[in-house]
Amino acid sequence: MERKIKVRLQTDLTKYAPSLVPGVEGYTIGKYGLWSRGSDRFIGVCFPGITTLDVLWDSIEIIDKEYLEELELLKKKQREALKSAKNVIKYVGPKGGFRYISYEYINSEGINGHVSNSSKTEGERLLKIFEEYGIKVEIKTQR
Repeated sequence: MERKIKVRLQTDLTKYAPSLVPGVEGYTIGKYGLWSRGSDRFIGVCFPGITTLDVLWDSIEIIDKEYLEELELLKKKQREALKSAKNVIKYVGPKGGFRYISYEYINSEGINGHVSNSSKTEGERLLKIFEEYGIKVEIKTQR
């Protein structure tokens, strides 16, 4: 059973149920319908007394204080673990555009890992962290 996370609807979904207006609260129930089983962009949400349906993560706000505190603690641990990063390589295309970043590190559980990430936004965030920690970043060009 997946953990229930308290959420607040940010989008008007009255076409699915008249009471699904922005601000209504519910909780996640994990994979529920076709959409949440087929895409991680959706999550099953129960809106008590109204309905249960798959909702885009972008359409809800997490308001579960306990969950948010745990998430913040996890982010701090992960950021701290990045101090152990080595062999950091930023791969760029022939014109200098971001392709992906790869690095090795010891995660917060003490396990060695190798990570490759092709998200430009996440890559830029990681590069800032590596710069803060004084970790050398090698740049390689891909064709």
